[in-house]
Amino acid sequence: MISLLAWILLGFLFMASVIDFKFKLLPSIMLTGMLFAVAVLNPANLWFGVMTFIIAWLLYEAKYFSGIADVKVMTTIGFMLSTTNYFFTFILLTVMFGVVWKVLLKWRLKLADNDDIAFIPVFLFVYLTLIFLGGIF
Repeated sequence: MISLLAWILLGFLFMASVIDFKFKLLPSIMLTGMLFAVAVLNPANLWFGVMTFIIAWLLYEAKYFSGIADVKVMTTIGFMLSTTNYFFTFILLTVMFGVVWKVLLKWRLKLADNDDIAFIPVFLFVYLTLIFLGGIF
């Protein structure tokens, strides 16, 4: 059984994915509010949230992400993880789906190397995959 918070985050990710894909920017207050709400409502998963933030920041510094919004969304999902196995699965899926997403967008939309890519839809796919695997409940 999936918790109400997991359903709310799924709806939020869907909405954020559409906005990010269409406009390539998201209001910071929306992302920070959701991050704060998930962190406060899931204090038992603080370790996974902090570790996810560190990895997200490293991916941002390596130019894998195109903005701080991606770091916030990845950290928010990190607060929803319950075990170390799903934590590593989340990191692996994010990198794998992200590479496929970037290649597909650059190939189909003929984007240049320095163009920003909407990355939040990748987090929606990763979150749905984790729900189906049983890592989010």
